Amino acid sequence: MDDKPHTPFNFSSDQCPVLYHYTSVAAALAMIESQTFWLSEYTAMNDTSEFAFARELYLRLLPTVEGGLSLVPRVIALTALEDVQRNMTMLIGSLTERRDDLNQWRLYADNGGGCVVGIDASYLEHDAGVAIRTVLYDEERVSRLLRASMTVLQEAYEEDPLDFEVSYDYARRAIVDLFTIKHPAFADEREVRVSRMLVVGAQGITDVGGNRTDGSETPPIPPFERTGAFGLTRSMSLPLSKPSGGSAIVSVGIGPAATEADALEITQRLQASGVDAWRSTLPFRR
Repeated sequence: MDDKPHTPFNFSSDQCPVLYHYTSVAAALAMIESQTFWLSEYTAMNDTSEFAFARELYLRLLPTVEGGLSLVPRVIALTALEDVQRNMTMLIGSLTERRDDLNQWRLYADNGGGCVVGIDASYLEHDAGVAIRTVLYDEERVSRLLRASMTVLQEAYEEDPLDFEVSYDYARRAIVDLFTIKHPAFADEREVRVSRMLVVGAQGITDVGGNRTDGSETPPIPPFERTGAFGLTRSMSLPLSKPSGGSAIVSVGIGPAATEADALEITQRLQASGVDAWRSTLPFRR
């Protein structure tokens, strides 16, 4: 399910070379200064049903698979679900394909007074050591995909009932994909998300590192706690410095309701960086 030709969650930087993150002026300046992008625990996302919506849908569909899941594959599926919830946590960074969007400005960039940071999508896809997925919102399509993953689990079990490890791996991958499913009410966001799965243990959460698409490893990133818009949350600072040198930040858009002082500060900070600065001219009222 992680193989790109077979997953519907695929994102390709060939089709979308830049992804955008709407945020405040302060956060945009912090990203430029630190050359990092914060990933936050999924429980701190703006969608209060994050993961829960997909989880409930998955549980509701388990008994409806054509031909039925036999007892052992069903137990494997439920075990994988419990293991992921208990022993792992997902840290997420939310981006979108939309460069200049009124709804995004209003919701995520200080009601039009913030910024949108453009990030090199190829870097995120190939070199950042994160998973990158296109979020799915359509419940009918999601239901078909989840049923298909359950059918694959049943087939894997029937092929070799004694190879629990293979069956469990299929089930676990399907559970991880639940983090890329959101309620249809959020479909207008057209979210593309980067994520990193961390291990939960007695000593807290641990990042074991990531992998580039060339097979090389990226180092672990120490997680930390911060107070965000939705309270205390665990986060990590994903580096935006490319292995070949330079920054993965390619542009910064200034909101249509940003003050002239903010616009001037951002433009001045970017002058020597080679990063494109632009100003939204969308009609906007606070």
